[in-house]
Amino acid sequence: THGAYAKACSEGKGVDRHLLGLRLVLRAGEEKPEIFQDPAYARSCHWNLSTSQLSSEHFEGWGFSEVVPDGYGIAYTIRKDALIFHIAAMQNEFGLNSDHLAHYIKEAATEMRATVLAAKLAAAPKL
Repeated sequence: THGAYAKACSEGKGVDRHLLGLRLVLRAGEEKPEIFQDPAYARSCHWNLSTSQLSSEHFEGWGFSEVVPDGYGIAYTIRKDALIFHIAAMQNEFGLNSDHLAHYIKEAATEMRATVLAAKLAAAPKL
């Protein structure tokens, strides 16, 4: 399950940790195994969107940063009556705009809320 995999990753037992370990033990000049030469592997190591979730009613603010120059970092929390997002992006030649991303996240969340409320209303008992 996702929960079991997330727990394993938090304990350093995720597959990406094993691959990182293998990559780090290569000696200078040693031939890289084929997996490390695969374009899909290189792409899987470049996190354009890096997220972190902290669900607690007790935290008012925190941060989470992008991990690559052409990426976004998003920290978010799900509360009983709110979604809170902190969006970070470097100001550089890639032209990322955290305000634009925030706008579209808000737009999508508003549409999802309307959909859920409409479904609840439709499912409510009729008197």
